[in-house]
Amino acid sequence: MSAEADPNFYVYLCFGQSNMEGNATPEAVDKDFVDPRFQMLACTADFINPKRNLGEWYTATPPIVRQWAGMGMADYFGRTMVAALPANVKVGVVDVAIGGIGIDGFSPDKSVVDNYLKGAADWLQNTAKLYDSFPYQRLVDMAKKAQQTGVIKGILLHQGETDNGQQVWLEKVKNIYEHLLADLGLQAADVPLFAGETVNADVGGVCSLHNSIIAQLPTVIPTAHVVRSNGCPCVETAENYKIHFTAAGYRTMGKRYAYEALKTMSMPTKAQADYTWNEALKKVYELTSLEPVDDITLRVGGSKVLTVWGVFADGHRENLTPEATFASSDFEMSGNTVKATSEKQGTVTV
Repeated sequence: MSAEADPNFYVYLCFGQSNMEGNATPEAVDKDFVDPRFQMLACTADFINPKRNLGEWYTATPPIVRQWAGMGMADYFGRTMVAALPANVKVGVVDVAIGGIGIDGFSPDKSVVDNYLKGAADWLQNTAKLYDSFPYQRLVDMAKKAQQTGVIKGILLHQGETDNGQQVWLEKVKNIYEHLLADLGLQAADVPLFAGETVNADVGGVCSLHNSIIAQLPTVIPTAHVVRSNGCPCVETAENYKIHFTAAGYRTMGKRYAYEALKTMSMPTKAQADYTWNEALKKVYELTSLEPVDDITLRVGGSKVLTVWGVFADGHRENLTPEATFASSDFEMSGNTVKATSEKQGTVTV
């Protein structure tokens, strides 16, 4: 850490493909107000509206990855973090992402990247040129710049659609993570990895097979945490190619990334009591009710996975299962799964 670095400026590195880059068009609530405590470091030189210079910090108004991107995972990660953290803490993201890129495109080995890009589509090669055709090195260079003013607290990853179902992905992610730590002088215990699932099978995600691979990441990287995508809405296409989240989906995923990060700091996953909300943005976070769950009947020996949905002040519904705690003095519970071990009636509380 630089002598001039602010210990209350928490920096998170982000990398991945299109869902990290940002595929949704920001809506009014996403653009009208961004807390200036949430900052982004410009990692490309193509920002023209607004004009942003490579390697400089700005308030994180979308797009935060590059000029022609949209809203992605990091947007509501940062907004949620600054709401939950004390008022003297800032949060910055250093985000390098390329739509469609495979994990080899982020290799710390330039020869691997060169070989990968040779076989890539022209549009992907052109986007990679924004990072001098070496995304890993750009991420490291910008991270070192960020270390001059803040402290790296974690790494966010959302990638895998291009590597759908490939077991070798795990070791490749481990290699990237370990090289980042070494190149930046970081310790794994201080800089956890947060990996988000692809669009879930419960909404028809075409790359949901990869979530079974992502689930194994904590066994390969002990400091890795998985961010669940269940219930997050995705873009419906004529071809039924469900691979990108909607704006609402990115808001939910961003919050879930933040919740995982806050848990590692033993911080509650709620806003500070004195946080000043923009009224429109507040409605995105303000839970107004939980949808009732119907009575269920199970045979002895049977089980059922429970789901809880909430309704928010802006009208959107959200699957709150990943954040909920299920308990029962009547039945055996395993997470959100209830098991019937004998004949009885009872209740499960959320």
